[in-house]
Amino acid sequence: MIHRTVLRGREHFERVEQTPYRITVTGIRGKSTVVRWLNETLVERGYETYAKVTGNRPVSYHNLDGTPIERDGTTRLYENATEFREYHPVDAAVVENQGIREYTTRLANELFDPHVVILLNIRRDHQSTLGEELDDIARVFTRVMPEGTVVISGDRNEAINAYLRQEFEKTGHEFRVAAPNQESQGPFVDVFGARSALVVDETLRALGMDPLEPRQIQDYIDSLHREWGWQRLEGGGLIANGAMMNDIESTELLRQFLVERLDQNIVTPFIYTRRDRAGRTAAFVHYLNWLHANDLITQIHAAGTQDRLLERRVHADVVRYGEGEDVGAVLDALLDEGRPVYMMGNTVAEFMRKLTTEIDSRALE
Repeated sequence: MIHRTVLRGREHFERVEQTPYRITVTGIRGKSTVVRWLNETLVERGYETYAKVTGNRPVSYHNLDGTPIERDGTTRLYENATEFREYHPVDAAVVENQGIREYTTRLANELFDPHVVILLNIRRDHQSTLGEELDDIARVFTRVMPEGTVVISGDRNEAINAYLRQEFEKTGHEFRVAAPNQESQGPFVDVFGARSALVVDETLRALGMDPLEPRQIQDYIDSLHREWGWQRLEGGGLIANGAMMNDIESTELLRQFLVERLDQNIVTPFIYTRRDRAGRTAAFVHYLNWLHANDLITQIHAAGTQDRLLERRVHADVVRYGEGEDVGAVLDALLDEGRPVYMMGNTVAEFMRKLTTEIDSRALE
């Protein structure tokens, strides 16, 4: 007698093999956006698709129809297989890899036997499970790729890409970097968010499909710039939520993009810390000290379960807020400095949800 779990696994991989185009999106930051863009592009070209984004608001897509996934607080690897069964057969599957450990990242990649794995970027996050430094994290990703897949990097770090290319040559994987190509993509600047659009373009090429038109690449970049730009609030003041980035590399890239649109480069930082993300807090201590040493911030505003630790280790003055503080008063205090406010660190917390709601209630259209 065949065990039911084994039978379900066999049936899943039979469905996978019947799907002509299969893509897994892995890396640290921006995966959900790339899944959505790639899915939209394939649907616009007449393909029937299944797509899955994870994170705080997991959604399964059949073509462009999204269905929120209800969870009990636990993310399960075989959630994807269960959802895929509902929509099979399809022409293409585009799935975000939700693994945060080497073992789970490998299993999530292998679950759809992908033709292409997008390795969007290497960032300092999930350090307790993926490694302390960028090269440690990059090394993990080189060990979790299924055989025979094409790996496409969207990282802007040339040293990281050189390392990945060297390692994937050893394993026999075809490795590509989604970099600007003026000859085929038009006059184009490698700005914030550009690599997310370029990995979509490079994936289409790897699948033997027509690439994106230069206009579509620019439209995707423009949409990201609108999403991540400054919010202007009633009564004056600007604020941007970089806390959704989580890691310091992405946080700094966004900061550079934001200050380019200002007549000043000093911002008021607000950081939310979490005890269960100690490695992330340590990275942000170094980052905040770097900002302070380069006169890019003055004092720091902080909340969360490691705000006292942060106060002891940063070189700037720290204004701390308790979990029970009125978020309206907190926002007023941040804006009172008269500079644009840049939120960073962590976003998944009741305090941050309340603060975000308060910001949205004051935002101008």
